[in-house]
Amino acid sequence: MLLDPAATTRQFHDNGFAIVRSVFNDDEIARFSDALDTVTRDVAPRLGPGEVYYEDTPERPIKSLFRLENHSDVFASLVGDARLLTLVRAVYDDPDARLRTAAMFAKPARHGSVTPAHQDNVFQCWDPPEALTITVAVDPSTCDNGPLVCQKGSHRLGLLPHRPSGVMGFSQMLIDPLDTGKWPEVELCLEPGDISRHATETVHRSGPNGTDQSRRQIAVGAYSSRAKVDEKRRARRNAIVAKLHDDHER
Repeated sequence: MLLDPAATTRQFHDNGFAIVRSVFNDDEIARFSDALDTVTRDVAPRLGPGEVYYEDTPERPIKSLFRLENHSDVFASLVGDARLLTLVRAVYDDPDARLRTAAMFAKPARHGSVTPAHQDNVFQCWDPPEALTITVAVDPSTCDNGPLVCQKGSHRLGLLPHRPSGVMGFSQMLIDPLDTGKWPEVELCLEPGDISRHATETVHRSGPNGTDQSRRQIAVGAYSSRAKVDEKRRARRNAIVAKLHDDHER
C-alpha cells in the first residue's frame, strides 16, 4: 500500500494513537501466523517468566511472549521493516529513530483475560517519552474479542501514578481511572494486516475474550534517538516485577 506518513502522524500527535490499514499483505500475515505457531509450540516451553506468560486457567494458553526476534528470522526481519521505520521516523522527525523488539500479545479464544489500564512508559522508562508501540494485527481484532482500547488525548498527561496490579505480564495499573468524558475511549478494531500505533504514555487497556475467535497481535517497540532509559525507574520496575513473580510462585 501507499503510506501517507504525514496524515497518520497528525492523527498520532492529536490522539496519542493512529491506525494504518493494510500495511501487510495476506502472504506476510500468513508468515507471521506460521512463525508464531512455531515459536509458541517449540520455543515457549523452554522460556521462563519474563519471557512468556500464560493465562491463569487450566488450559494455560499463552497470553504474551517477548523478544520474538531472538527466536525467529521472520520477526528479526520485522524489527527492521522499512514501512514501519518510515512511519516511526515521521512521528519523531528523526531519521535515526529505531525499531527495537517484537512481542506477541494474545487474547486466546474463551480464555483471554483483562489487561488493566496502564501506560507503557511505567514499564519502559523512556526519558523523554519519545517512544511508541506498533501493533500488527495477525487475527481480526473486534469489539467482542478484547481489542486495544486507548483514551484519546491521554498521552499529553505525562506519566500518571500506577500501583502493582497483581496481573502476570502486566504488573502495574493506573491508581485512578481517567474520566472517559474528558479522555474518550476508542476501540482499535483491526483486520489482519492493519497496524495501530500508540504513544508510550497513552492510557490503554483491553477487555476479556469470551468468543471463539483468538486475537493475536505482534507489538513492535520503537523510539527516537533522543529517548534514553531512566535506569532508576527501571530498577524500581524490575523490583515490582520480581515481587510479582515471587508471590505468584508461592
